[in-house]
Amino acid sequence: MTSDVKPVVVDPCFALEGRDLEDFFSEFGPFSGRYVPRFPNSWPSMLRNFIENQSIVSLPAVRRQRLLERIRRELETSTYPVNWQWDDSLSWADNVVQTRNKPLGALIVGHALEPAPFLPWTDAFQEIRESRRHSWAFRGFVSEYIDACTPLFLNSPSAYLVDPYLDVFSDAGKKLLSSLLETSKGSKCYAVEVITSRRACGGRHGQTVELMTFEEIERTLSSIYSALIPRDRFLRLHLVLQGKQGSEELRLHDRFFITRFGSINFGQGFLVLDQPLPQQNASVVSREHHERLKLTYVDGVARHKEKLTQKHGIPSPKGVHSIELVG
Repeated sequence: MTSDVKPVVVDPCFALEGRDLEDFFSEFGPFSGRYVPRFPNSWPSMLRNFIENQSIVSLPAVRRQRLLERIRRELETSTYPVNWQWDDSLSWADNVVQTRNKPLGALIVGHALEPAPFLPWTDAFQEIRESRRHSWAFRGFVSEYIDACTPLFLNSPSAYLVDPYLDVFSDAGKKLLSSLLETSKGSKCYAVEVITSRRACGGRHGQTVELMTFEEIERTLSSIYSALIPRDRFLRLHLVLQGKQGSEELRLHDRFFITRFGSINFGQGFLVLDQPLPQQNASVVSREHHERLKLTYVDGVARHKEKLTQKHGIPSPKGVHSIELVG
């Protein structure tokens, strides 16, 4: 996810024992902010077949079944698809050697029984763990947001951008959203959803704000984005009327990229101007915080019309106006 962390490429038959798989899930996935490329794209199936059909991973039946269930539940979201050239006539190691797509300086983990010329998992794991990063600095380039979000984005049915100042009609907003919509082609993500304040869609003039009407917002949104939305995909805009300071009603503040499987906190937001040096901070959201974000923004804002039962301790928006465009 971050430029100062070595990318890792892993043979799907890397695990020599159950502990190797448990260590893998501790270092890769949405709550670590680090992912392994699916090389080839059948990588998850190859790993499952290896575990199910090989006796080298010797485990008690109950633990083995629990581990296979974890593989079924988490493996897709710990990896991401890549379009690297693959030759079925070659071994995984030979494919890695020949592909020109692998990241420069990548740490490569080989087969459990014959890892050479690459590292065995046990040797690589220490370096992987020591290079762990849950936060990083960025400069505000759209490409940085896309790179950081793509593994989460491609695995999730929908993605939510939360930012009280995200103006979808600004040049930076259009560049960000058009890039996400382009990235969604061929992925599992069918909807890009923007959650912003009602005041973000209007002209600012000194101390006053002249707001566009909802009809004007919908017309302008359609004129800009309709042609950019892939077929059968959605762009949804949720305008939040914020509660009063000191009340239990929702007030937007932090900026997040949220999916079903994980979230990223982008600190000062998605519209930070490009900086010569990185001056903003981003961080991976913990599992517990992620659950709260889903209750607040997915259930509470994006699904506001459904009037779901409000959870104790979760702020509810004073009002939400939602607009949907379909490709």
